Formats: sequence, structure tokens, C-alpha cells
Amino acid sequence: MLVRTQRDGPVEIAMVGRLGFVGVAAVLGIYRSPNRCLMSVPGYALRIAVSDLRRVAHRCPDVQQQLFNYIHALLVQNAQTTLCSARHSLEERLSRWLLLAADRLDDRVIPVTHDMLSVILGVRRASITTTLATLEQSGGLIRQRGSINLCDHAALERRTCECYQIIASEYGYLTRSGLHQYRLSADNGAMRACRYCF
Repeated sequence: MLVRTQRDGPVEIAMVGRLGFVGVAAVLGIYRSPNRCLMSVPGYALRIAVSDLRRVAHRCPDVQQQLFNYIHALLVQNAQTTLCSARHSLEERLSRWLLLAADRLDDRVIPVTHDMLSVILGVRRASITTTLATLEQSGGLIRQRGSINLCDHAALERRTCECYQIIASEYGYLTRSGLHQYRLSADNGAMRACRYCF
């Protein structure tokens, strides 16, 4: 998710992965948002009509609770990212972003360019290149054309700030709760939720 002003360029305010969703405002009953969603890495996304999602959430308290749990985790991520951007070094911020991206992709190879990272973190491209070189020398990653390979997760964790752990633990709760495992299916024309994959 990106936020921007007319005068300034975009900056990332949240990272959404396979357990998340965009359109939080709609779940809360608000049908507008000044933010923009950008898919930074190739992949697939599923869509559901707001009316259908709200109907199922109303009928199935577990689904509604999972949506609220995710919104809480997203708010924690927003707050921690704000603190991180204001107080921590670019090396710590970049390491945090790479670790979170790997968690959300469930892959150690992150298909992202230096240009995209500079937009996401709101810094010059040259600063990203220099910082990635430092992280590569530390053994945490290997730079590749159009992607970054996190070859040593633990080494990269040592280079980041506590913000990564705070955000990761909130999203870890979503996985541990198991409530994200729902499938919406049709049953005699009515929507019902059944345990499988949401």
C-alpha cells in the first residue's frame, strides 16, 4: 500500500502478503481511501465483492474476527513502520523490509529492483545500492539482477532493528490462530463458510 501527496512521491505504508487483504476501509464500512495499492512483486490476488465479504463476516463470527485480527496486525505494522522510518538507520529499515517480504512471499528470493526499493523506503536509489552492498558483505543476502536472495535469514535479522520482530510476531498470531483457513462456498444459493482456505 502506498501513500503520496501531489508534491512528494509515493512511500510504502504497509506490506500485504498471502494472509492479508487490501480494502480494510470497506470492511470497516467506509467506501473510500486516499491510499493506493501497488503489487510490487509478481503473483496472484483474489477478489471478492465487498457486499459478499460483509455478508459472510456477519454470518460467521470466526471470519469477522479474523478480519479484525488482520486489521489489528496491519495497524501495528503501520505504527511500527512509522517509528522505524523516523528513528532507525536505512540498513535496519531495509533489512526489516526484506525480512517481512520474505515472510509474506514464503520465499527467500524477492523479485524487487533497487528502484522499487527506493520508492518503497522513500530514499535515493544510490543509498539502496550502497546499503545492499553492505548487507551482502555481511553474508545476509546476494544481489541478483532484478531480485535479492536472502541466503542467511539469521544474519539479516542481526542487522535489523526490533521492529521486524514486533511486526512478525503480530502476523505470527494470525497463522497460529488458524482462523485464516476458511473457504467460502455456495450452499443452496446461500453463502456459508467452511473450514479450509480463506
